[in-house]
Amino acid sequence: MRPRFKAWAEPYLKAHSEITLSVEQINSLPNYYLEIGAGKGNFLCNMALKLSDKIIIGLEKNVTCAGITAKKIVEQQIANAKLIHQDAGVLLPLLKGESVLAIFLNFSDPWPKKRHHKNRLTSEKYLVQYHRLLKSGGRVYMKTDNVDFFNYSLELASFSKFNILSVDRNYDGLDQNDEMTEYEQNFRLEGLPIYRLILEKV
Repeated sequence: MRPRFKAWAEPYLKAHSEITLSVEQINSLPNYYLEIGAGKGNFLCNMALKLSDKIIIGLEKNVTCAGITAKKIVEQQIANAKLIHQDAGVLLPLLKGESVLAIFLNFSDPWPKKRHHKNRLTSEKYLVQYHRLLKSGGRVYMKTDNVDFFNYSLELASFSKFNILSVDRNYDGLDQNDEMTEYEQNFRLEGLPIYRLILEKV
């Protein structure tokens, strides 16, 4: 569930332009990590602290979530965490290919109605973009609590150019290349299964 609209979020984002990057600045980076759908920023901030020698960019289209994430980055002074307030469908085609080390999709909107499946972040159009953006050997890490969305993503991945590395229908959360999101913390407290898929560009 998205948080209620916060009027302070957009002004806060504008006041802290130091944590964002332009398309030109992103494309000048030799490599970076990318989280699509940064939510409230726990994953982004904790992964940035773990990957302190790399840039990790969070992409978030919801202004309130982006504001909450921005505040965490600023208050924790995480220099290698960057945030882009933009829709993935708009930004991804503008980014340079073969420059991303890994893409993280954490509890993306499942868009349950069939007519909206084209908006899912694991639909064919997005998988094509991920394959273009990733360096050779780069990976897509996807987590969800929605089994229908997971099965859909697995099916689409099987027809893509990606190699399917891992299919986990009860992910324990212990992978060192991962951090928990706010959603995941709540789901685990409720004892709900977490589904995880890892794809690799070959």
